[in-house]
Amino acid sequence: MKKIFALMGVMAISLGYAQSFGVKGGVNVATISKEKAWDDTNARIGYYAGLYMHAPVNSVFSIQPEILYNSVGVKYENGKVSHTLGLDYLSVPIMFQFEPIPKLFVEAGPQFSFLVGNSDRNKTDDVVTIKKYRNNSNYNSFDLSGGVGLGFRFNNMTIGARYVVGFTDIKKSGSTTWSNDDKQLRNNTLQVGLQYGF
Repeated sequence: MKKIFALMGVMAISLGYAQSFGVKGGVNVATISKEKAWDDTNARIGYYAGLYMHAPVNSVFSIQPEILYNSVGVKYENGKVSHTLGLDYLSVPIMFQFEPIPKLFVEAGPQFSFLVGNSDRNKTDDVVTIKKYRNNSNYNSFDLSGGVGLGFRFNNMTIGARYVVGFTDIKKSGSTTWSNDDKQLRNNTLQVGLQYGF
């Protein structure tokens, strides 16, 4: 509880400085890991887009909460069948940024994600089937992760890269569509993109 109040205090102090708002978007290079080796997997290319608020605490530290639509997932092989799992989240990252030299910053912080939909694309020979779901009980509706990244600001633009590591098993126990003996499937995503401040 004390940590929560301390965080709220830092955020309140940041309101004394000029905040900026903007939009951001880019490419997700996503995969899913588990404790044991998972053969024949490939990254799924997705995207992210959303809004952010940049709130400086002082000349070198700032807080940046965001609201993003995140499209992640993985590609994998199961015999002669090629699968593409798509997972769509509404994500809320809260990044704590440190600017050691002007315009260049490093960042780290938690990300809270809420599943809004998923899809399964299966290809056997030349036959492709796609199934889309809004409420799929196979997957946890909440995903906790942490992100680290860096970026460079120029004028109202920022170019940045962030790696997001999942802490939550995305699958619910006992319900899986492929081999998952240890039930430890976690999202991992490299994000590269731009943001524009108003």
